[in-house]
Amino acid sequence: MSHNTLGNGEWLLTGNSLFSQDGSVEFKMQGDGKIAIYWGGKCQWQNTPDQKSNVKGIRMQSDGNLCMYDNSDKPIWHTNTANPTGDSTCIVSVQNDGNVVVYKGTPIWSSKTLK
Repeated sequence: MSHNTLGNGEWLLTGNSLFSQDGSVEFKMQGDGKIAIYWGGKCQWQNTPDQKSNVKGIRMQSDGNLCMYDNSDKPIWHTNTANPTGDSTCIVSVQNDGNVVVYKGTPIWSSKTLK
């Protein structure tokens, strides 16, 4: 079963993906250290142009920040949605419309990758 959300404390480890409910959008923690969004047969968004070989994955933190960590548990990228913007109720959702969104009831961050 595929999932389309990442909740408080959950990880998306390198090499794994979340998919939209209809399966058309993939949010992938790639082996090259990039977070990428795919739909329509191509990559629509990446968090960085830089490749890194020491990335553990991304985690939805309890403060509401979606954060990428290296293998030493050092944060190396984030959505800048930590408290007070976000909190422990925040989730990441991969949507059928092509967007990946951090919600705290309402959107507080988006990949802006609308189909």
